Amino acid sequence: MLRVLALAAEVLVLALIGYNLVVALWGWRNPVPAAPAAVRPRLRVVIPAHNEAGVVGRLLDDLDAQTYENCTVWVVADRCSDQTVELAADRVSVDERRDGPEGKGAVLSWHLDRHPLEPGEALVVLDADNRVPPELLARFVDELAAGGAVLQAYLDVSNPDASQLATASALSYWASNRMVQLARRNLGWSSDLGGTGTCLTSEALAAAGGFGSSSTEDQELAARLVLAGYRVVWLHDVRIRDEKPASLGVAVRQRARWAGGKQKVARNFGPALVRRAVTGRTFEPLDLAVRLAQPSRTFLALLSGILAVVAGLAPSPYLLPWWLWAGAAALQVLAPLPFLARDGIPGRYLWRYPLLAVFGLLWVPVRLLAGFRRGWYHTPHEGDPDS
Repeated sequence: MLRVLALAAEVLVLALIGYNLVVALWGWRNPVPAAPAAVRPRLRVVIPAHNEAGVVGRLLDDLDAQTYENCTVWVVADRCSDQTVELAADRVSVDERRDGPEGKGAVLSWHLDRHPLEPGEALVVLDADNRVPPELLARFVDELAAGGAVLQAYLDVSNPDASQLATASALSYWASNRMVQLARRNLGWSSDLGGTGTCLTSEALAAAGGFGSSSTEDQELAARLVLAGYRVVWLHDVRIRDEKPASLGVAVRQRARWAGGKQKVARNFGPALVRRAVTGRTFEPLDLAVRLAQPSRTFLALLSGILAVVAGLAPSPYLLPWWLWAGAAALQVLAPLPFLARDGIPGRYLWRYPLLAVFGLLWVPVRLLAGFRRGWYHTPHEGDPDS
């Protein structure tokens, strides 16, 4: 019986790996951007900020350079003890929050309770460390006019050279953006929300019940949007850049928050997503439930390699043949390379591709820490003077 369970679990892992690789194939094609919009809806750009004086000014410079002007910009300063409020107040509207629950979702909910969206007004959420292109808001408007109600811009990295860890993080994002996010866009399924670079209509936000209380408010909102019948549309051609952790301690704490929040969202919304897939006879909610429940793809590749070595050195009736695991590991390791090349990732990063193994190794302490971490962790931003 134990052998049957062990082999069944291994087959399930291989099936999950195969599913991810097959779906990734749909990420090869570039979508056609929406035509320029004839209407000019009002946008509200909201920037949650906790002690972001070192970076928020550059984002405000980028917003000053936008080609689309029918918008208002708010900085929601959450318990700041630096010069964030003073720097922002000279340029945009500021909502200062001095107490209340921690977390970006709580901050956004607090702001929208005080200043509800007007009918027809769409919300744009950006992080204070973001750098955005001049066409960002105009592209959001084009896609809204084409029928999109929830939009997610391409999440790029502003500091890939800050450390080996930042390079590994950048490679992971670049691969996932095409193999996971764009693949869902091309399949007509909902992509993931990224917590920043997001635009959604007031109707979609109301239908989803607003921002939740999870430490990963973006994943919770994405689940509630799918349950409400809305789809996150990925914009692969418009890129925002943000800063990734360059030190191990910050990276582990940040990812522990993400892992803990993802576990909570999977527990709270996974069953409802499965029921929605069954009753609605649609695969999209089930796909999201799988993404919420599965471990990182990098970890799955590392696990496959470990099992290949173990099965090869010490064959066991409890393990599938080594060549199956070796094949699974090789496919997962090699598959991202053509997708990275398709996006024009410079060769100086591709030769550092083995650094992705770092992310697989990080998964173990991250998952352990996620079980003990409580509350919000704010990722510090140093800023990149060359970005």
